[in-house]
Amino acid sequence: MADELHIASLVVHVLPQALDPVGQALTTMGPVQVHGTHPDGKLVVTLEGPSADFILDQVAHIRLIDGVLNVSLVYQHAEPRQLLNEGVSHD
Repeated sequence: MADELHIASLVVHVLPQALDPVGQALTTMGPVQVHGTHPDGKLVVTLEGPSADFILDQVAHIRLIDGVLNVSLVYQHAEPRQLLNEGVSHD
């Protein structure tokens, strides 16, 4: 299996009163970042991990947090880690 980095973005819809507790719970999950929130109960989140299975496991875990109504996967990208250290040419 290749050494890959998977990056996914999500919209997490929560009860408005649960916005802060859910946001705090997400920050304790490891490779999870909350990039923005909306008072109506939406959080923009990114995940990073070694495989698609890891990402799906994290999504399943997020769904179990009290106050979470839905988790929508918006985007997922995988890249071999060795390519992350290569330069980009502008031909």
